[in-house]
Amino acid sequence: MNKGIKHATGDVVGTLNADDYFAAYDILYSISETFIKPTVNILYGNLDYIKYDATISRKWRTKAYTKGMYNWGWMPPHPTFYCRKQLFEHFGYYSLAYGTAADYELMLRFMHLEKMDAFYLDKVMIKMQRGGMSNKSPISRIKAWGFDLKAMRNNGILIPFLTLILKPMRKVLQYL
Repeated sequence: MNKGIKHATGDVVGTLNADDYFAAYDILYSISETFIKPTVNILYGNLDYIKYDATISRKWRTKAYTKGMYNWGWMPPHPTFYCRKQLFEHFGYYSLAYGTAADYELMLRFMHLEKMDAFYLDKVMIKMQRGGMSNKSPISRIKAWGFDLKAMRNNGILIPFLTLILKPMRKVLQYL
């Protein structure tokens, strides 16, 4: 991702993973219209996890970010995260030191630590298949918690162990 970001020629950067896709034809238009406003540095929205037959298995519905929400286990869905390229140039790129939590750490750094303004686009932006490196086995899940904890400690989370417990608990409601 870092190589792609460094080669990007536009002002706004986001990532779309290999098996993810935009939930509607107008998503890129909505993103570009929002970034016309010079005060918008970051944009994120909602995400649906889908099964192989494209039925929805989990709905990640978030809300507008307010200061301190990361302390309570909140985070936006990374595949919906778009930001101005200059944020990477100013605050740094994805850090490989955080392994599978590199995306979480970057969003935490930009929004929580550096306090960049974020805009919540209240629509499903991305359809994503379930799974991934951090959830493929119990050992990989434990490693992922270690990376999350490291990201929390290094980016100013007030009580990292409490946040580590709250973060996965917030996901339970996404299945309802």
